[in-house]
Amino acid sequence: MTGALPITPELIREILAHIPAEKHRGERALIGEAIKHYLPNDGGLALFDAWATGDANLYDRAGVQANWQGFRIDGPGLATLLNLAMANGFQLPDNWQPPETQTGVTLSGAVKKNRRTKGQAERGLKNDASKASVGQTENDESGERPVPDGGSDFKDLAAHVTTEQGTGAGLEAVLRQINGASGPPSMQPGAPPGDPEEPGGKAAPDWDRFSVTDAGVFHQGVDRNGEPTKPEWVCSRLDVVALTNDQDGNGWGYLLNFADPLGRHKQWAMPSRMLAGDGAEYRGALMGMGLRIATNPRARNLLTQYIQTRQPGEFAVCTDKTGWHGRSFVLPHETIGDGSERVVFQSESAQENTFRVRGSTEKWRERVSLLCAGNTRLVLAVSAAFAGPTLRLAGMEGGGFHMRGDSSTGKSTTQVVAASVYGNPERFKQSWKATDNALEGVAAQHNDCLLILDEIGEVDPKLIGDIAYMLAGGFGKARAARTGVPRPRQTWRVLFFSTGEKSLYDHMQEAGKRTRAGQENRMADIPADAGKGMGVFEELHGHDGGAAFSRHLVAQAGACHGAAGRAWLHWLTDNAEGLRERILTMAQRIEQQIVPEAGSGQVQRVGARFALVGAAGELATVAGLTGWTEGEAERAARECFNAWLVARGGIGNSEESSMLRQVRLFLEANGDGRFVTWHRAHDDHAPRVGLRAGVRRLIGSNGLPIGIRKTPEFAHEISSPEGESVEFFILPEVFKAEICKGYDPEAVARVLRDRECLQVKEPGRFTVSMSLPGGIGKARCYHVNARIFALD
Repeated sequence: MTGALPITPELIREILAHIPAEKHRGERALIGEAIKHYLPNDGGLALFDAWATGDANLYDRAGVQANWQGFRIDGPGLATLLNLAMANGFQLPDNWQPPETQTGVTLSGAVKKNRRTKGQAERGLKNDASKASVGQTENDESGERPVPDGGSDFKDLAAHVTTEQGTGAGLEAVLRQINGASGPPSMQPGAPPGDPEEPGGKAAPDWDRFSVTDAGVFHQGVDRNGEPTKPEWVCSRLDVVALTNDQDGNGWGYLLNFADPLGRHKQWAMPSRMLAGDGAEYRGALMGMGLRIATNPRARNLLTQYIQTRQPGEFAVCTDKTGWHGRSFVLPHETIGDGSERVVFQSESAQENTFRVRGSTEKWRERVSLLCAGNTRLVLAVSAAFAGPTLRLAGMEGGGFHMRGDSSTGKSTTQVVAASVYGNPERFKQSWKATDNALEGVAAQHNDCLLILDEIGEVDPKLIGDIAYMLAGGFGKARAARTGVPRPRQTWRVLFFSTGEKSLYDHMQEAGKRTRAGQENRMADIPADAGKGMGVFEELHGHDGGAAFSRHLVAQAGACHGAAGRAWLHWLTDNAEGLRERILTMAQRIEQQIVPEAGSGQVQRVGARFALVGAAGELATVAGLTGWTEGEAERAARECFNAWLVARGGIGNSEESSMLRQVRLFLEANGDGRFVTWHRAHDDHAPRVGLRAGVRRLIGSNGLPIGIRKTPEFAHEISSPEGESVEFFILPEVFKAEICKGYDPEAVARVLRDRECLQVKEPGRFTVSMSLPGGIGKARCYHVNARIFALD
């Protein structure tokens, strides 16, 4: 018996020397896969490339590399190379030993010297195995012993297995022994480290060609002889500190840590799908954040390989939007709270961090927050910023406020002080000047927070109504992928704060669009004028005029911002126990005080939003963030709610008010032009009516209708004396198609009847049967009286 024989690059190189490339073109793939079976790294490619050069007529380096990429790692083993080499006179050298620096996998036993002849090789491994000696090993995985009892070599094994299992089985058993003993390494170069069934961080294994130091990431390959090459710099230091995935086990990625050229720490949770393709997108993002990457194409590919082969042992849950994740609050570059699992923000590109901090909470409180006290609009704006993260805790849907007023009334100042809670006002504020698709992304970036949108006049009036629904509803558009399968929709929950010189109603009217009650309720319109003759300001705190006070607030907010928002989020996470009940109790108490009992459901819904803002402001005061006296935020919520109620026109249902306004608008615009005058129906001199909508009848000062006159001498009797009024008999199809356009005609008629503007005679019917002049005759019509013009 001889010693164990390691399989090394030297051994494979000597075997290949006896396999002429030109002669064995047909076995090119088998030979390549046999090499890759043992050396799947650059060293194996170098051996295959060197062997392929022997066929000068067909050699092509690019083709060799392409072939190598397509070869299997689990292809044929050493037996294939030995068969081909022995057919060309290969013999193992006597007492052959590999260089001491070479390591490999041991082939149990050795083929005895001077037994390899061309004749034996041509007869195949069957006769060759009869001359081979086999070490005494344990049973293989199939349960059979390599050599039967009393046997000493492969010949005995082949004979024994053939006797038991039939012709051909003996040769297969010998091949299993050779390939099993000389099988592939237990960990292939390029494979991820660690046992996939036992996740966890482990030291880099021997095959790992990458090393990381403060100087960067380096790769050390091997040359054609299997010798280590000079380390190659790939990029500046880049650490993969965790693997990320979402709550559903999808969206896998890598949490990367590095520093930019100025030494500032950067962290990016990169989706692993960005490594697909050529990787230009993820490399561009890394370079944009300050990572330095080698310029040659090889290094770029090595960077992808480096990231993909890391297994740090740490795992984190990723989310693609900011906001609450369990008891943790996720920001673009920070997670606040002590949740049960690590949560990070993950995106396909570097996100602008609008949550920036400058100054301390104490400075912000003294220089910004305290100056807001006594100004209901400013206090409401700051309280709204604190209320953003409480929406989810209170189980309340999204919604917003719109501060409406003329130019230079201080509207923008309210947004500045609100934005200063979380970051630099110039960066945290957003603009209405965007498409509805872009605003979806903006809303998702401000999930569970306050979204500030400046100047409503910059958005398309045709889209503003739908955008108001979208922002408050918290869902983006449903879109289909290329396969037709719906993509996941973006979702969010935000409290938004808008400003502008026009109301939502006025802006939509410019495009001929009608506002719906749901749109107006989702964006409560608050007059910016607080009634003190100073726009939004009521208390100037010693400053000379509203303009000077505004400039001072803007300057202080630019110098101190962001710290209060961080402190607020820490306070919410630290006091998570019982926080929901605490917020709801306080909000419900405020709601009961500010919302009239007789208020409609719409009024109560908006009132609950004002109440939550007031409660959040009071809690922030309890947390020591605002410096306000107790009740300041509640008073601001009450005053602003009342201002909204007055501008709205009462505590009733706004849809009913819209219906009444629409009917009255039609009658005011078309009362003379589209209605036949009853008492002049037979007058040839009366103006002709086109597109007739019905008949109008004058009511005299005595309360009686003025009937048809047959002679012109009656003119003095109807010369519009005081006390005269008018009533309309509207044809049914005009009423349904034009006057009630966009509404249910029965709902409009019901509202008119309830407000005593529609006269009815039969229970359950809104029309009356009348004999109408002007050639109409007997017809059913809607009888609307003059009371509609007296409604508020």
